[in-house]
Amino acid sequence: MPTAIAVAIAGSLGAVARYAIDYYAGDQLLPHHQVYVTFAINVIGSFLLGMLVGIHPADKTRIILGVGFLGAFTTFSTLMAQVYHAVGDGRALHGVLLPTVSVAFGATAVYLGIAAAHVWDSN
Repeated sequence: MPTAIAVAIAGSLGAVARYAIDYYAGDQLLPHHQVYVTFAINVIGSFLLGMLVGIHPADKTRIILGVGFLGAFTTFSTLMAQVYHAVGDGRALHGVLLPTVSVAFGATAVYLGIAAAHVWDSN
């Protein structure tokens, strides 16, 4: 199967996984708190990407899972739209903290994912 098709399929699965979490956690469990769901998805995706990087899979696997699945699962654009709405609603501090905390936690999650992969790989 060509890599581009595999990336498209993995991306479709990542998008569906994200939609399911958005729907069940965001709409059903935490209505009006979608920003927390987006934050959690992005941090989880960062951790999984860190694990993927840490296990050093073949280039094709890394592209399919990293670009395809995790690229569609996580979302920078939704985060930026939430920043826009926070600032527009007069919550400027929230608008500044949201991307700052997201980047800090996301970077930490990548490092933790890489560390977890190294621990897992050494067993």
